[in-house]
Amino acid sequence: MISSVGRILLCLVIAGGITCCVAPVSLGSGNRTQAQWEYQHYFVASGAHFRYHPYGGQGRAWTTQMEQMYQAHRRDPRVGYVVKNLRTGSYLAEFQADRLFMGGSMPKPMISAMLLEKRRGALSYEEFMHVVQVCDKSMNSSWMALQSRLNSADEQAFFWKYHLPTSHVLANQLTPRFIAEFYERCVNYRFDHGGEFLLEAMRRDQYGFGRLFLPRHVSYVGGKTGNYGEWDHESLFFYHGNTPYAIVVFTRGDFSPGKMNWPLGAMIGGLFREYIEGSGSRSPRVTEQVLRAIPASR
Repeated sequence: MISSVGRILLCLVIAGGITCCVAPVSLGSGNRTQAQWEYQHYFVASGAHFRYHPYGGQGRAWTTQMEQMYQAHRRDPRVGYVVKNLRTGSYLAEFQADRLFMGGSMPKPMISAMLLEKRRGALSYEEFMHVVQVCDKSMNSSWMALQSRLNSADEQAFFWKYHLPTSHVLANQLTPRFIAEFYERCVNYRFDHGGEFLLEAMRRDQYGFGRLFLPRHVSYVGGKTGNYGEWDHESLFFYHGNTPYAIVVFTRGDFSPGKMNWPLGAMIGGLFREYIEGSGSRSPRVTEQVLRAIPASR
């Protein structure tokens, strides 16, 4: 039996040789057992599968350039962000948290959650694979396939049931607070359907630029990116020690010119160092290093 305060990850080897690593047992949710049952009896039994392994913090050096970028833009009017403790529900930092942004690809996990709710967790093989594909490589064709199965009544019912803050998922108008609250419901297994599957799908996001500047010991990480036109966004949920957190950064006005993703990494890394690792009481460690641009992959 895993201790409720332990950091040990329980790894379940499931059909087809796929390994599923579940979150540390520390939140005491009544829905977790049901979520794991659904994972086995719906997702695994359907024959659907994940295409990539989950991965955690990459531990890249925090440079002077990164620190300067963070300090210069932490109150930039083009930016909105939140840092949230997902165990206590408290917000450690927020700036323009309720401003609506065009979400780019950010609503893809939320679209997936709405369909899981509508189908009571029992998606078809095709639908499960569409969710995998929107979460790991952000495939737009799968996004459209999932969204075509939903309507405004489904969205309103989902928001009402789970007491989510104002956003318009189907219209792709989202706030930083909404994403953090969505992650809080996921990590605490507060969705009635698809919780384990959705967490595991988001842990396989291949565009998690914020993970580059999280320490390597942060091994349980998931999230979603979104970029389109002038809009560039990054969001993560993760465990630091035994505590789950979310960091969400939305930007507009070509905050990352040329789709260089290190500016988003600088915001994620700076918020982590100031409000989580440093608890706002000390300056982040800075390394002198020439920073190369991280090219966008989509």
